[in-house]
Amino acid sequence: MLPILFKITGMWQVLLEHNMICHVTNEHQFVDKQTYYRWIIRDESRQRGSTKRPLLPSADELTSAIFFLNTVGPDALFRMILHKSSHERTPEELELVYEELLHVKALSHLSTMVKRELATVISFEQHYHAGTVLFHQGDQAKRWYIILKGSVDVSIHGKGIVCSLQEGDDFGKLALVNEAPRAATITLRDDDAQFLVVDKQDFNRILRDVEANTVRLKEHGTDALVLERISEPKGAAIEHSGSRALSCYSVMAGLPEKIIEYVLETRVDAQPDDAQEMDTLLEDFILTHLIYMSTNVLCNYLKTYYIRNTTSADPRLVTTNELDNEQKVTSKRRVVAFLSFWVRTLGLHFFFDPVANSFVEELYCCVLEDSRTLPGMNLILAKISSIRNQRESAQRSLARHPTVVIECGVLSTMAPAPNPILPSDTCNQIIHLSDTTSFAMSIRMDKSTREICELASARLRYTQSDKALCLVEVKSNGEKIIFSLIEISISTMLGLNSKLYVVYRDEIDSLQPQLDQNGPVESVHASILEFVSSSELAHQLFILHAQLLEATDEIELITQVIGREAFPGRLPSNLDLLMRRFNEVQCWVTTEVLLSLPAKRINTLKKFIKIAIHAKENRDLMSLFAITLGLSNIAVSRLSSLWEKIPTKLRRQFAEFESLLDPSRNHRSYRALVAKLTAPCIPFIPLLLKDLTFIHEGNKTNYNGLVNFEKMHMISNVLRNFRMCKAPFAGAHSDMSSRRNTDSQNLIRNFRVKND
Repeated sequence: MLPILFKITGMWQVLLEHNMICHVTNEHQFVDKQTYYRWIIRDESRQRGSTKRPLLPSADELTSAIFFLNTVGPDALFRMILHKSSHERTPEELELVYEELLHVKALSHLSTMVKRELATVISFEQHYHAGTVLFHQGDQAKRWYIILKGSVDVSIHGKGIVCSLQEGDDFGKLALVNEAPRAATITLRDDDAQFLVVDKQDFNRILRDVEANTVRLKEHGTDALVLERISEPKGAAIEHSGSRALSCYSVMAGLPEKIIEYVLETRVDAQPDDAQEMDTLLEDFILTHLIYMSTNVLCNYLKTYYIRNTTSADPRLVTTNELDNEQKVTSKRRVVAFLSFWVRTLGLHFFFDPVANSFVEELYCCVLEDSRTLPGMNLILAKISSIRNQRESAQRSLARHPTVVIECGVLSTMAPAPNPILPSDTCNQIIHLSDTTSFAMSIRMDKSTREICELASARLRYTQSDKALCLVEVKSNGEKIIFSLIEISISTMLGLNSKLYVVYRDEIDSLQPQLDQNGPVESVHASILEFVSSSELAHQLFILHAQLLEATDEIELITQVIGREAFPGRLPSNLDLLMRRFNEVQCWVTTEVLLSLPAKRINTLKKFIKIAIHAKENRDLMSLFAITLGLSNIAVSRLSSLWEKIPTKLRRQFAEFESLLDPSRNHRSYRALVAKLTAPCIPFIPLLLKDLTFIHEGNKTNYNGLVNFEKMHMISNVLRNFRMCKAPFAGAHSDMSSRRNTDSQNLIRNFRVKND
C-alpha cells in the first residue's frame, strides 16, 4: 500500500508531466520539499490578457479529476523514481520499485536478491513514435530492455520481421551475457512506448554479486543444495548453534530431502510456538511440498530423521562424535515441532490426507516409547499429545453425517460451507441419456467417472459389457467435455446450465444442447430485486461468498493450476464452487438487465451498480467484479440509450470499477486496491489462479535434477495472500448471519441465468 505522501507526490508528478504545472527553474521532477512550482494554465491566461474570471469546477468535475490523478499517480511516481540515480533513491522508494518489479513477467524467474539489486539500478526510457529503431543488428550491446508499455518488432537481415514482443517481454539480454553484437534489429510498433532499462555495467555487476552470494553444498561431487545469502532474513529465521547463526540464507534449489533437512536444522528450532508469523522458508515448504514431494515421501523422511544416527549433511554442522542423548532429543524435537507447524498451517485440511493422518499416530507411538527410556522427552511428548488430540477432534468433524452439496444443479441449503466438503458428501445429479430420458442419482464426491458409469450401468441394466460408457458434459453452447475415467467431484466441475450424460462413445456426436439450457426467457427475480435493498442483497452475497471462501483450502489452488491428475484423491470441490459462484453472479447480472421490462430496465441497472458499491464497502471483491463484468457484457454495454439515463455519479462510479479491471501492468489497478484493504476480504479468485498459472508455466519445477525452490517461494506468496484474505473469517459467520432475510437468501442461492 502506498503511503499517503507517495500518493500525493505521484498526483503532482502527473500534473507536471501533463504540463499543468512547472518548476520555477524548470526542474523536471516533482520533489516534496520547499520548492516553488507554478500553474502553467494561469500564466498562459495572463499572457493572453484575459480578464475573465476562470470558471470554478463543479463538485463532480473535481471528484473525477481527483479520481483520475489517484489512478495514474502511482505510475507517474514509479517513473519519477526511475529517473533518479541509484544513490538518490530512498529506502522507501527502492521498496516501491521492488514491489513493482514483482509483477513484471520478464523478471518472474529471478530471485528476490536479484530483483532488489535491480530496483537500485533499473531506469526508465520512453520513445514517442512508432518506427523508431532502438538498435540495429550488429550494434554493440549496451542495455537490457523490458517492455513496460507498447510492443516492438524483431527483424533479422534476410528474414525480415521474425516476431513481435509485447508488454512484459524483454530483449537484449543475451548479447550482454555473451559479450556479442546485437543479433537483431528492434523497431517500435506503437507510439509512446515505455521501457525498463538496465545498463550493461550494472547487469554484469549484478551477475557477479549473485554468484558471490550463492553457496553450493555438494554431495558426491554434484550440487545437492543451493543457498542464497540474504542480508535481512524475515521471520524467526536464526538458528543458534553455539554462537553461530546459519540462517542468513534462503533456499534457491536443492534435492527434496536436502531442502527438508535444511528446514529442520535452521528454521524449526528458531520458530517460537506462539509466534504470530511463521518463518517464511518453513511456511513456503509446508505450502508447496506437494508439488515435488508427496506426503508419503515427506513422512518417510521425517521418520528417518527422527531415528537417525548422524547429525547433518551440512558440512558446517558435521561432527565426528556419535550423537549423545541431547542430540538425539534435538532430532526428535525438530520432527515433532515441524509436524506441529504443519498442522497449524493447514488446519483441518491437514487431516484430510490419510497418510498425514496416520503419521500423527505413528509418531505419537514412537515418542511415547522413547519417553520411557530417553530423558528430556516430556515436552516433546506433551506436544505430540496435543497434536494427537487435534487429530481426534478433526476425526469427529470428518465423521459428520454426509450432506448434499448440490441439488440438481443448485447449491443446496445443506451445503457444509463454511466447513469444507468431505469425500463422503453427495450431489443429487440428473443423469441424461442419449434418448433424451433422464434419472436422478446420488453421487459421492469421491466417486470417479468410472464408478459413476458403473453405477449408471447397473441401474439401467445395460448388458453391452464390451462397450465402455462415457461421462460427457454438454454445455448450453453445444461444447462437449468428456471426463477422464479417474476424475472425481464431477458435479462441482459442471458449468452453468450444463447437462451430464452417460452414453456410449459412438453416441457422443449425436448429443445436442436442450432448449431449457438457454436459461429463462423472462425475469425470475425481478420482484425481489425491486423490493429488497441493495445493501441487503450485497450483505447476503458477502455472507455466502465468505462461507465458500473459508471452506476453500489453498492447496486446492495448487491442485487446480498444476492439474488434478497430479494429485489423485484430492478434492478441489470447494474451489469449484467458488469459481462457479463467480460465473453465476456475472451471468445473473447480465440476465436480469436483459430480461427486465423496458420500463424497469434502468432501475435494474442502477440497482446492480449500487450493489457493487456496497460490495466494495464490504470488501467483497468477488461480487464487485462479477457485477462489473456482467454489466460490461457487450449485450448490456451496447444499450447506449439506457446508460445515458443513468445519473452521472453512478456512471462515474461504474467507470471506476471498470478501471480496476484494467489488465495493463499486470492488473496494477486491482493490486493497488487490494493493498489498501484490510482483512477480511473476498479476493478476485480468477486473478489469483491466473497469477499461479503464470508462475507455474513460466518457471520449471526442476532443473539440473534440483527442485527450483525460487518457484515455490513465488507460489507461496500468492497462497499467503489468499490465506490472509480469509483467515479472519474463521468463527465469524454466526455474527455475519445475524441479519436474516429469507427472500434475499433464497434469491442469492437460486439464480436462474443465461450464460451464452
